[in-house]
Amino acid sequence: MSKVLIQLPLNISRALDDMLKEFGREMEIKHGLPVEIVSELHCQAVDAGPIEIQPGQAIDAAGRPDLIIGHVDYFTRLPGRLWEQDLRALPGRFPLRPELAQAGFADPEGYFHPFVVMPLAIFYNPDLLPADGLPGSWEDLLEPCWQGKICMPDRHHLAPKMIRAHIQAHYPDQYHSFQANLVHLGAPINVIQAVDQGQYPLGVTNMAFARIARGKNIRLLWPRDGMLCIPLVMAWGRDADDRLLEFGDFMLSRPVQEYIALQTFVPVSPAVAIPQFLAEHDFSLRWQGWDDYLETIGGLTD
Repeated sequence: MSKVLIQLPLNISRALDDMLKEFGREMEIKHGLPVEIVSELHCQAVDAGPIEIQPGQAIDAAGRPDLIIGHVDYFTRLPGRLWEQDLRALPGRFPLRPELAQAGFADPEGYFHPFVVMPLAIFYNPDLLPADGLPGSWEDLLEPCWQGKICMPDRHHLAPKMIRAHIQAHYPDQYHSFQANLVHLGAPINVIQAVDQGQYPLGVTNMAFARIARGKNIRLLWPRDGMLCIPLVMAWGRDADDRLLEFGDFMLSRPVQEYIALQTFVPVSPAVAIPQFLAEHDFSLRWQGWDDYLETIGGLTD
């Protein structure tokens, strides 16, 4: 039996889990290939430390499935670039929309295949912050004036992990003082409510949670240095059945990509439009390529 592991944020995991399980049943009928779909919610607290692998030991021995759909932090916790010996390289197999390809979101080595790019949103309470007092960039959030004023979900959620990794990699001298600026409030919805109710002037979540704040006393910021973002990816084991590649085609299909776009995430398929809310603000993503991203995520120490 082939195993597919899903590690996705809560706000999209349940719907995609249902879609993938239905597709798995279709695969068994079509090919006679039984597929086990295993879901691990990425909002659950997990040990973020390095995965211990002995020299010469393959990732399979650590329980790697045939296909992982989710974030790349599992692989970056492995020593060195151990995934290269156990993942299948498929460069160009799952092409991206031109805007993302030109920005460098396609992994040139073909190990990681994005099916969505998830922007991270900074938002504020306009009653607490006048227009001339707003931060204009992610770097501005490092200033001591924001001590104890920036709320976000608990540390193990994807958005806080990505932000900490980015600051630690690109502003190492300010990393520890930046921690004093943060207040962790549990689930993303708690962050929305706290900023809406005026308990904190600033909040950060992924874009889908920020968008549910419509009608509340919250406004989004559009940082001049671009929105930090997280590509969610597909990665196949070297020995995975070739027929499992059809899961990749399914993830790039119109129904899945349209669902992704409804969350105000960036769909990778050119057949589905970028959400109007993003397009009308002429948004930009802060992305410096896969080498930088893997080094940034892999370098997070806490």
